Amino acid sequence: MSSLESIFQNPLDLFTKAIKRGSYFLRTGYWHTPERCCEGFPDDNFANHLKVYRFALQFAVDKDVLDVGSGTGYGIHAISQSCKSALGIDLSRQAIRYAKRKYQNSNLQYIRMNAESLAFDDKSFDLIISTENFEHLHDQRANLRETARVLRDDGALLLATPNPEMFLGIQNRYHTHEFVFEELLNLAREFYRDCVIAENLLEPNTPEGIRMKAERVARGAVGVNLAAKPIIWGRTIDNTWISNTHSFVCFCRFPLRNHH
Repeated sequence: MSSLESIFQNPLDLFTKAIKRGSYFLRTGYWHTPERCCEGFPDDNFANHLKVYRFALQFAVDKDVLDVGSGTGYGIHAISQSCKSALGIDLSRQAIRYAKRKYQNSNLQYIRMNAESLAFDDKSFDLIISTENFEHLHDQRANLRETARVLRDDGALLLATPNPEMFLGIQNRYHTHEFVFEELLNLAREFYRDCVIAENLLEPNTPEGIRMKAERVARGAVGVNLAAKPIIWGRTIDNTWISNTHSFVCFCRFPLRNHH
C-alpha cells in the first residue's frame, strides 16, 4: 500500500475493518492494530512476518530460544514445536495476555519485558530471534548489548528489520528508526564478532529505492544472496522462507560482552 493509499482509504473499507476488529475484540479481548500481526487478521504483513519465523525454525531445533518482541505469540509458538525451550517477551500487556490464551505448549512461556533491559542471567539462550521489532525500539544499542549478554558463546542472533530501500516515501509513525545496510551492519558489529546480512530477494519498487540500492552496491555494501547460494557460516540452509518482501535479515554470532 502506498502512502497516499494509506491516507485516502475507502471509508467503507475503514468501517468494515473497524467492525472486524470490534467483533474480534468481543470474542478474544484483543484489539488489533495494523502494526501488530495476528493470525486472526492474515494480511500481507502477517504473511511476511510468519516467513521469518518459518525460516528461523531450522536454527531452533533442540535449542533454548528467546523471541524478542513476540507480539501475539504465533511465531514463537511455531518455533516451540521443535526447540528445547521457547520464551517470548513483549512490552504489550495485551499481546502477552492474548498469546498466553491462544498459543500454549509445555516448553513455551511468555513474559512482559522491555527488550532494552532483559531480566535473564548471562548466557541463557542458544538462539535469539528479533523480527520486525528492532525498528520500534528507542535504544537499539541497548537491545543489542543485552542480546549479546544473554546469548551463549556458541549461540546466534537472527535479526530481521525493514530495509528502508523498500519503503522510501512511506512514513511509519510506529518506527523509531529504520536502518540502512551499513548502519545496521556496523551497529551489530559493536556487539558481535561475526555478522552477515542477507539481501531482500525482491528489488525496490520505487525509483528512489532503486537508486539508493544501486549506490550502496557501488560502495561495495552488499549482503549475501541466499537464493543464489544458501550458505551461512559454512552451513547449507533451507531458503524456502527467506523471501520476506521488505526486511534485511542479519545473522550475528560470537557475542562481545565487554562493550559498555
